[in-house]
Amino acid sequence: MVRLIVIERLVKSAVLVVVAISLVAADRLGYLAALAEEVHEQLNLSAGRGVIARLLMWAVTELGRVLPHVTVVALALLLYAALETTEGIGLAMRRRWAEYLTVVATGVLIPFELMEVVARPTAFRLGALLVNVAIVVYLAYRKRLFVDV
Repeated sequence: MVRLIVIERLVKSAVLVVVAISLVAADRLGYLAALAEEVHEQLNLSAGRGVIARLLMWAVTELGRVLPHVTVVALALLLYAALETTEGIGLAMRRRWAEYLTVVATGVLIPFELMEVVARPTAFRLGALLVNVAIVVYLAYRKRLFVDV
C-alpha cells in the first residue's frame, strides 16, 4: 500500500511541475487566455465559487501586486510539487517523519475537498477525496502513528 502512495505522490509531483512550466511558457507565448478557456470548458470548472478557487484568487490578488499572476500560481504549484516529492521520497525511504508529514499535509486539505464535493460533486472530486481519506486512514491507523507503542 505504501508503494502505491509513493507512486501517487511522485506522479502528482511530476504533473504539477509540468503544469507549472507549461503555465509560464503559455503565458510568455501569449496562449494563456485560450488555454485557460479550453481547460475551463473541458473540466467544467466554475472558478470563484469553490473554497480552493477563492483561496487561489486571494493569493493571486495579494501576491500578484508584487509578482505577475502566472508566476505566483506557478510558484505555488512548484511548492506543492516539492511537498509531494518530499512525501513520496520519504515514504519510499521508509522514514517515520514522512508518514507523519503525509498524514498531516493530506489531512489538512480533506475538509476543503469535502466542501468542494458537497458544493459541486463530480466523480473526479469524489475520487480524489476518497483516495486522500484512504491514505490518511491507512497511515494513521495501520502504521499506528498517533498511538504510543
